[in-house]
Amino acid sequence: MSTSSHIDRRTFLRSSTLTAAAGVASQLLPGTLLAAPETSSAAPLQTFPYAAVQLDRGLAEDQLHDTHEVLMGLSNDELLKPYRVRTGQPAPGADLGGWYDAYAFCPGHTFGQWLSALSRAYAIKGDEATHQKVISLVQGFQQIPNQARFFEDNRFTGYITEKLNCGFIDAYTFGGAPEAAAVLAQLTTNVLPHLPEKALSRAEQAARPHKDVSYTWDETYTLPENYFLAWHRTGDARYRELGIRFLYNDFFQPIARGENRLPGMHAYSHLNSLNSAVQAYLALNDPAYLKTAVNGFNLVRQQSYATGGWGPNEAFVTPGKGEVGKSLLKTHASFETPCGSYGEFKLTRSLLSITRDSTYGDDMETVMYNAVLGSKPLQPTGESFYYSDYNPDGHKVYHKDKWPCCSGTITQIAADYRIAAYLHDDQGIYVNLFLPSTLQWNLRGTDIKLRQSGTYPLDDRITFDIGLA
Repeated sequence: MSTSSHIDRRTFLRSSTLTAAAGVASQLLPGTLLAAPETSSAAPLQTFPYAAVQLDRGLAEDQLHDTHEVLMGLSNDELLKPYRVRTGQPAPGADLGGWYDAYAFCPGHTFGQWLSALSRAYAIKGDEATHQKVISLVQGFQQIPNQARFFEDNRFTGYITEKLNCGFIDAYTFGGAPEAAAVLAQLTTNVLPHLPEKALSRAEQAARPHKDVSYTWDETYTLPENYFLAWHRTGDARYRELGIRFLYNDFFQPIARGENRLPGMHAYSHLNSLNSAVQAYLALNDPAYLKTAVNGFNLVRQQSYATGGWGPNEAFVTPGKGEVGKSLLKTHASFETPCGSYGEFKLTRSLLSITRDSTYGDDMETVMYNAVLGSKPLQPTGESFYYSDYNPDGHKVYHKDKWPCCSGTITQIAADYRIAAYLHDDQGIYVNLFLPSTLQWNLRGTDIKLRQSGTYPLDDRITFDIGLA
């Protein structure tokens, strides 16, 4: 069965229920989702497994292919070197340079993100070489004694830990590395003495003794997201307690009340902290955290560029004063593209799932087409795209330093287009992103295949073919 139609982007396509006796889908019907933006009586929509969706070759799939090749080309010794050097272990392999080296600006900071991306890529393709790399990296990290020494005099202990947490829970969940759960537990024990008693704002860090201003930039307020996910995936209650411990309530509570605390804040990390609010809502069933995420994202939308993106010079501005427009003439650092896009993808996917308000899909689509898919490709030597430059004299250039933060998030978001394209509940599927792709899933014992084709956004005609797999 095939259908094509002109569909407003604010309308999802929802499949009808399957006719169990015939074992086929009867039709694919358009239906507008009208749930209130802050709540829905229905259970959250779910993502499909990574392997259930295969994208056609195009910008999105090419980005995954290209970033994966870069990661597969980096040796395990190179990736593990900062951790071995800082803990006094033999450390063969070349220095990667840039931000990554043992005593550089943010040592080993993307290791967890790259482990996450490799794990997701394995879940997509089932490639054994990728599987073995995931296992080897997990085991290599596990074999480092005195891991706590890595965090001594480390300006970004919370930031790096959050990335490592993500990497190990993804290796455990998607990467075919069950031992990663034990490695995460070991890491957690080793890092806790080096973390503060709670999430600290930059102002609170500045009020404590520090070497220089860069030591006040840690992001402990982003830790709860992956601690709550670790609890859900492993069942270890310690992670739930740590998620609660690092909730950024001094920031969340005013936003839940409708106060705008964003101006002047570091843009990407504070939007990313709203993902912790979402996970707190799902873990603790406290609607105040959902209100935080909804209100926070609405505040971000008030100061976003029309093309998507926010945070000129990595800071939120005061809405209503024309500061975003003025920034077009003042800076070439318009939007921290891969990082900001990844944070927004996670947040909009979660809020879309919980509220069933498809306007979140609009924001996701805008950022995908106008920002992250336009990023220059990550290079094997560490050149990475960082800022979208919306200045009239702007140019698309690589960041001045090798392996900056965006070299980690670009690899993760490239794997996640497919899990954002389709969502489902126990009645059917919802099409969110118009990407040429094939979805295969099993509903009530029947294997179904949905084929999406078209050249959107170049043409607004989308074709869906649905039948037995």
